[in-house]
Amino acid sequence: MTDPHRSPLHDTLESLGAQFAPVEGCLRAERFTSVEEECRAVREAAGILDRSGRGFLAATGPDAARFLHGMVTNLVQELKPGEGNYSCHLNTQGHIIADFHLLAMPDHFLLETNFSLVEPLRASLEKYIIADDVELNDFRQKLSAISVQGPEAGKLLTAAGASSLPAAEYGHAWTDLGKTPVLTVKLSETGEEGFRLIFVPDNAEKIWQALTARQTEIPWKPAGHAALNVLRTEAGIPWYGAELTEQTLLPEARLEQRAINYDKGCYLGQEIIERIRSRGNVNRLLCGFFLEADTLPTPGTKLHKDDKDVGWITTAVHSHTLGRNMALGYLRRKHTQPGTNLSLAGGGNAEVTPLPFYPKPR
Repeated sequence: MTDPHRSPLHDTLESLGAQFAPVEGCLRAERFTSVEEECRAVREAAGILDRSGRGFLAATGPDAARFLHGMVTNLVQELKPGEGNYSCHLNTQGHIIADFHLLAMPDHFLLETNFSLVEPLRASLEKYIIADDVELNDFRQKLSAISVQGPEAGKLLTAAGASSLPAAEYGHAWTDLGKTPVLTVKLSETGEEGFRLIFVPDNAEKIWQALTARQTEIPWKPAGHAALNVLRTEAGIPWYGAELTEQTLLPEARLEQRAINYDKGCYLGQEIIERIRSRGNVNRLLCGFFLEADTLPTPGTKLHKDDKDVGWITTAVHSHTLGRNMALGYLRRKHTQPGTNLSLAGGGNAEVTPLPFYPKPR
């Protein structure tokens, strides 16, 4: 059994009090102080999250754009260097093999996804390389990332030396923090303004120090994965492994506008997606729920209506921002009207509520 992947910032995070847990092949910083304090920092100022649990796949070669365009759900060929989007790779049944952020670089495309999904994604894509001049390379050991999230995120990066920041979501550009080059991507993971910083692992400590040097000027706190899970749930953002699996259809997760371009033409799994759009609706939908229960339900807990199973919970958290327990989960379509009351297997009640729970400030 191989050792879990460690962040290049592991020692620094440990010195700050990080509690680690092995998850999906990575040793992940779960929390530093309290989840409540870390969530508050992101909502009120800025939080920095180690995202070494993300992995990277690079697609190079003269046919890379055309090949990927026929393999993923969103636009590829139309993207200019510095642009990007959120996309998915499906199987022939329309189910999700991987979701990822797709970034158009000057001479290649960079796909950022869960660390554990890089190899399945690469293997699935490579099955369809026949006469295409394209090469897929696993960059998990060559790149790492952190995330800066919160209303002061942009100010923090500017104070740390970033000369210009991308304005459009998924826009990206190389900039310097201190004197260290970093690929900066506009990317909200929490419902707040946010940026992904992508860099070679050897530069991790320099980038962290450049941000630490501005901590008095622009206050921020390190935040762990537990806080990120709460924040993304408040923002209604589904995660692969929780809300998204190989059994999920994109329309079930309400990701049509974010992940699908219906005008791009053929891609793997497109026939199923188009059939859903043109001939009818899916039978279940991702929903939000406010909970009244003594304990948070575990993933998989059944939702009942009139003593019948009508859905299940995928993620349940306590929202420190709203002071309530909430959950994401799937529900049969006929019961998805906001305000619908349901019972939880094992005790407690759930009320369907619109997503996101926490709207992004304007």
